[in-house]
Amino acid sequence: MQCLVDSREVHVHNLPAAPGVEKPAAVLLHGACQDHRAWLPVMGALARAGHAVYAPDLPGHSASAGPPCAGVPELASWLLELLDALAIDRCALGGHSMGSLVALHLAALAPQRISHVALVGTAVPMPVSPVLLERARSDPDAAMRDMALWSHKGSRAQPAEPALVEASLHLMRSVQARWPAGDLLATDLGACNAYAHGLDMARRLRMPVQLVLGEADRMTPVRATEELRQALPQAGLSLLDAGHALMQERPQELARALLELLGRA
Repeated sequence: MQCLVDSREVHVHNLPAAPGVEKPAAVLLHGACQDHRAWLPVMGALARAGHAVYAPDLPGHSASAGPPCAGVPELASWLLELLDALAIDRCALGGHSMGSLVALHLAALAPQRISHVALVGTAVPMPVSPVLLERARSDPDAAMRDMALWSHKGSRAQPAEPALVEASLHLMRSVQARWPAGDLLATDLGACNAYAHGLDMARRLRMPVQLVLGEADRMTPVRATEELRQALPQAGLSLLDAGHALMQERPQELARALLELLGRA
């Protein structure tokens, strides 16, 4: 489906809830240099459980008009406008990686609009290696190849699922290619690296929260969430046998974790 935010076209992949008693809608946010396709392995399970599911392409990503937002607070403000455009008064928010920072910020910014928050493959703060930041600017394809490898369980020399690594690389390349300026990856990684408000925003949250983390995550390792977990004493924790790309590596287990969160009052 398409809608307009600030007179710019936005693409939102939507699955209606299965017939029966409808439950709160779920809005799912992708990570850096990705789009709604990252969430496709999980969306069906939520819809079958009675949740209407919306996965937007963020500004400048794939079928959503640009320019991309340069920071997490700007993305959160944009998302609030998108909820208005979709006539969603209240929903659950799930975000992966960069998307988790946006979900966290918006939940603190407009808590009356957000019922539950799932932070998937997250870390707060979310620093990005200076080497990767520079490579994203000077040689984005090399940076995407590195990210595709590091995002999956296994070693750099031998990823556990080579086909999943290739699929991740194909997705990032297709998203990057649709932004004419060619700096989408660098913009997204810069937004993650610069975001400094996460712990303060986390302390404001009172709704149910779930952290869903990969035990073998090399991009946002579990040890990097210690301060975030202290800031969110109400948060549940799901540790999956996966790397950073949890939606692709463990979609069923991730869906179960999300549905468990959505069942909490």
